[in-house]
Amino acid sequence: MKRNKSIALLLLVLACPLLLLAQKKDDSPKFLEANYDEEKVPDYKLPKLLTTFDGQKIKNKENWENTRRPELYRFFEQNLYGQVPHTKYPIQSTFEVIEVDENHLEGLCTRKDITITLANKKGKLQMRMVLFIPNYVKKPVPAMYWLNSNDIGNGRFDLEGPQSFGKTRNGAPLKQLMLRGIALVGIDAGDIEPTDKEDGTFLNGGIVDLFLEEGQKDPASNEWGLLATWSYALSRGMDYLITDQDIIADQVAVLGVSKFGKAAIWAVASDQRFGMVLSDHSGHGGDALWKRQYGETLANMTQWLPRWLCENSHQYANTIKDLPVDQHMALALIAPRPLYVANSIHDLWADPKGQYLAAFHASPAYKLYGEKVALLSMKAPPINKPIIKSAIGYHIRSGFHGMRLYDWEQHMKFVEFHFMEIEPRSEHDIYYPNDELVKHFPNMGGGK
Repeated sequence: MKRNKSIALLLLVLACPLLLLAQKKDDSPKFLEANYDEEKVPDYKLPKLLTTFDGQKIKNKENWENTRRPELYRFFEQNLYGQVPHTKYPIQSTFEVIEVDENHLEGLCTRKDITITLANKKGKLQMRMVLFIPNYVKKPVPAMYWLNSNDIGNGRFDLEGPQSFGKTRNGAPLKQLMLRGIALVGIDAGDIEPTDKEDGTFLNGGIVDLFLEEGQKDPASNEWGLLATWSYALSRGMDYLITDQDIIADQVAVLGVSKFGKAAIWAVASDQRFGMVLSDHSGHGGDALWKRQYGETLANMTQWLPRWLCENSHQYANTIKDLPVDQHMALALIAPRPLYVANSIHDLWADPKGQYLAAFHASPAYKLYGEKVALLSMKAPPINKPIIKSAIGYHIRSGFHGMRLYDWEQHMKFVEFHFMEIEPRSEHDIYYPNDELVKHFPNMGGGK
């Protein structure tokens, strides 16, 4: 018995360092200091979307486009996301089609691998892009344009296997997208700005280095943070997409999850060539209200991820009540283009209630254009009851942070409804139209 106790004690001693490391990672003050109690949300006054900084009332879309939208955009650009730096060495973009596979997924789609090169006198970088174009529909087609981490470089856009029914290794439901007639486009955020610099004091490397002046080590206080560099990447990819005859140029829906959802929102706000944004679990700095101080806060973000936003954002970290904007205004910059906000009930860090409220309070900008918005009250709809037939779509599902098949399917329905004039249809409708299995299925051979 003593021998067994000694062995158990030795194993405990050996395990302690690992336990402490795990605890240090999981119990980071970054998360432990967050407020998840609705009763502790402070009283706050949300800035009025349709009143200018000097008190002018906005009554029509002309006033919005000529006065209010420009001043809001300028504030977000200079004080939160950061502007693209000016440079005396302009960036030149070139595109090269590296490979085309016309028989991908048993002939259901064509895969194109593209290299986008960005260069100036200071250097160059290359950004990978992959496209999947459905073969058995009339082209051109709308596209979902997915900003991911490093999935192309890591081979995660490859097919997972026949038992996955046409999913890619990173979970994209490729077969369902192709059967719905929607192209899938992906780029790697890490190609343009390393994703491992999130907690760094300085922002450099990648695209940033091509804009830094001689002797400059970091962007200026009003110049881009990390989210804005990824938004810039989306626009450079769009430069190619508008040249691809298989894609409907004004029907490109930008999809981003978590931090990439934040970047997607800013990209679509900044670049009006994009036709839609699909914001999935993006939270603060994306589609959640700052002033609620629930989950992640601006103070937390500027402390633990100091270069996500531009340096000017730090001035509001501990005085959030003085911030004259909130994220409902960033969402409103997308109007009248369709916007979809998705989250899950247990993603408290992203503040699900604050996400819905931001979407709800963005609706006056859409109504200036006569767009129908089906978010009718400040109370969010029930769990797993998506709102699709609305200029601002929304769902909150059961579960936790991250994109799931449920999210993909609501995004596809939203794209179909707004770009293709197709009523929302289920997965069953796609795989069993008229209650018959589609001819094109794994191991059944040939195209549809």
